[in-house]
Amino acid sequence: MKTTPDSESPVASLYAQTMHELAGLIGLEPSEILKTASVEAEGMRFYFQDHTEGETPTLSVLAEIGEIPADAESDIHRQLLEANSHLSAQAGTYVLIPSTNRAALRVHVQVEEGASNGERILAVLKDHLATCTAVRHLGTQPTFEPRADMINSALA
Repeated sequence: MKTTPDSESPVASLYAQTMHELAGLIGLEPSEILKTASVEAEGMRFYFQDHTEGETPTLSVLAEIGEIPADAESDIHRQLLEANSHLSAQAGTYVLIPSTNRAALRVHVQVEEGASNGERILAVLKDHLATCTAVRHLGTQPTFEPRADMINSALA
């Protein structure tokens, strides 16, 4: 999934600077991250979207959750939309990865000139991986199941 424009100038944009910093922190070649706009860790794929041109420059991280089964598509779409109503802006938003039937959690990360933006992005990646690892250690396979009742009771 390509999420950055082809016209992006190398290293000139805040997005490219952030990707270079992230690449250095995780030991990858910046050109690969810029080319694919993604990284993979522990079997999870993370995609990056450039939103650095506005008044509040941000970079979106999409943490792939998985394929939505065709036989449960409408139920799962509803569950994702309902779950979004319980998430804070900082927690992210459940989305579909464009042109796929794969769900992801999208988190917007504010970036700024002179800041440790790569470290901010890395912290988001680590937080998501830690959550998924904790679930795996509990012996629970990450699947799409009805969880609206669980969310509602947790908020009551």
